[in-house]
Amino acid sequence: MTVAEALEIYEVEDIADIDPVPKGYELIDGELVEKPAMGAESSVTVGRIFRRLDEWCEQHFCGLSVTAEAGYRCFPRKPRQVRKPDVSVILCDPRTFIVPSGDFRIVPALVVEVVSPHETMNELTVKVEDFLSAGTSLAWVVEPQLRIAFVHRADGSVTKVREPGELSGEVVLPGFNLPLSAVLPVIATTAG
Repeated sequence: MTVAEALEIYEVEDIADIDPVPKGYELIDGELVEKPAMGAESSVTVGRIFRRLDEWCEQHFCGLSVTAEAGYRCFPRKPRQVRKPDVSVILCDPRTFIVPSGDFRIVPALVVEVVSPHETMNELTVKVEDFLSAGTSLAWVVEPQLRIAFVHRADGSVTKVREPGELSGEVVLPGFNLPLSAVLPVIATTAG
């Protein structure tokens, strides 16, 4: 979708006024950018991470787990920016939290990105840095092919977690632990 098409379809004068940003797109520096298609391996990983986070948040009444179609307009230094992490968590009481009809205007406490075939680690690092700069406390970047994850924190520290290690909710979701092997697809083995 071109900017001109979006302006016409959504009947707005400025592309930044589209709310919510269309499915499959992010708004980056005032430009609609199509999100790359996710491969099967990445999609399975995202689904498993979302399910685990969603169940935890519901059981502990501590937050709302959100899928990749929800956008965030939470970047004070970049008002023409809407990002859509693969999975995110908003800390709240899910029984009383009012979900907006458009994009979220609050900062998620946790964002998760899963590397897919048409993305680079550099692109995801820039996206994670956008969220950390806005106030996100914790970000996980999971690389299914290499079977590792990188944990980014608000203090700038980064930790590499290799399978069979675990991702931790740390101060965001105390007590939450997620073994990488529980979310990564089975590895194909060759018969000998």
